[in-house]
Amino acid sequence: MGYKHNIEEILDIGYDVFRKNGYHNVGINQILKESGIPKGSFYNFFKSKEDFANKVMERYGETNANSIQDFLDKSELTPIESLKSFYSFMIDINESDMFLSGCIINNMSIEVGRINELMASKANEQFIGWLTILASVISKGQESKEITKKYSALEIAEYLHSGFYGTFSRMKVTRNRTYMDIWLEITFDFIKA
Repeated sequence: MGYKHNIEEILDIGYDVFRKNGYHNVGINQILKESGIPKGSFYNFFKSKEDFANKVMERYGETNANSIQDFLDKSELTPIESLKSFYSFMIDINESDMFLSGCIINNMSIEVGRINELMASKANEQFIGWLTILASVISKGQESKEITKKYSALEIAEYLHSGFYGTFSRMKVTRNRTYMDIWLEITFDFIKA
């Protein structure tokens, strides 16, 4: 009996390939080569490259949401300190990656979000999941009077998200964390009550 391919392993390989190379720079043949599966098996799992990319984003988004939730749940810090610690951690991860990759959902949304409605929708779905987790912590910070109530928890979550992922552009160009660290300090000063 032959090797049974594991869809999660194939999606994890796709994550690495798309994250480092982007959507348009990756062809089906590269995915097949990296994952070690024949073309027929690939099409048993996925309808197309687009379907594959959407499933990669969905898996990454859910895994990332679980990681964010776990990180924030396990934190013994106040809400604002927990959030700052989380973003510091994310900056450290990008530094350890030599500032090469960033976030696959962010990368895909920038590359194909405007021209591919299905992929834009999938990226936005993942973003909303993350924002909901952040807004929950922000709301606790607002209740404890350490985070401003001038804006809703969801608006602040969107502000954090947009600013952080916006700094990825500068990180990739400069290949250092300078602008991410500047964003971190200004942002947490701004949202303080």
